[in-house]
Amino acid sequence: MSTKEHYANHLAHFYEWMIGPFHLSQQQQALFFERNHINSKQNTLAIDLGAGHGLQSISLAQLGFTVKAIDFNNHLLQLLNNRKNNLPITTIEAELTTITNFTEQAGIIVCMGDTIAHLNNFEELTLLIQNSYNCLTPSGKFIISYRDYSLELSGNNRFIPVKADDEKILTCFLEYENDKVKVTDQLYEKINAGWELKVSSYYKLRLTETIVNKLLQDTGFLITHSEQMNKMIYTIAEK
Repeated sequence: MSTKEHYANHLAHFYEWMIGPFHLSQQQQALFFERNHINSKQNTLAIDLGAGHGLQSISLAQLGFTVKAIDFNNHLLQLLNNRKNNLPITTIEAELTTITNFTEQAGIIVCMGDTIAHLNNFEELTLLIQNSYNCLTPSGKFIISYRDYSLELSGNNRFIPVKADDEKILTCFLEYENDKVKVTDQLYEKINAGWELKVSSYYKLRLTETIVNKLLQDTGFLITHSEQMNKMIYTIAEK
C-alpha cells in the first residue's frame, strides 16, 4: 500500500492506542518546545505538517501560536478537531507537499513523529524542505523528528515489539533496501473468544542524520539544536 492507504485502511484505526494516553505524549512535546524556547506572544502562524491527532498542534496553540494543522488522514484530523476545544487550530486534509500549505508566512513549521520518512522519495523531501524554507519568516524555525535508519537490523532484530495489552498486540517487521525501509505492521486483535491478525505494509524513506542535515544545510538552514528522544532524532533548523 501507499503510506496514505496504509493509514486509511490500517494504522489510523489503532493509532491513538499505539501512541498511548494523549495527555502524557502531548505534555512531552510541550516540554520539548518550552525548553527550546519555542513560544509566541503575537499569535504567530505555526504550520504542523503531518499533524495526526494533535500532539504538536495542541502544544503549539497552548504556547500562543495560531496553528494550521495539515494531514492526509481525515480520521486523525477528526480526533484533533474533537479535542482542540477553543484553541486557534485550523485542520486541513492535504498531502504534505501540496503547495497551498505554504502560501502564508509562518514563524515556525514542524514535521514530527517520523513524518518526513512517509514521503515517496528524496526529491519530495527536498521539495518539502525548500517550500518550508521559503514559507518561513526571517529567523523562522523548522523542527523535525525522525528515525535514523543507517544501522540495518538483521535476523530477529527486525521484529520490533511496539505495544501489547489484553486486547491488542502490535509488532513491526523491517526489511531494508538501499534508500527505503519496508515496514509491516502486524496487529493481533482479540475478537470475541479468539484473535484476529491484521497485516499491512508500506515504505519509509531510509533516512540518516547525515542525509537530513545535508539537505537542510544545502537549502540554507542553520541547524541550531539536535537531540535524541525516544529513539528519534529531534532537529531545530533556523532560516
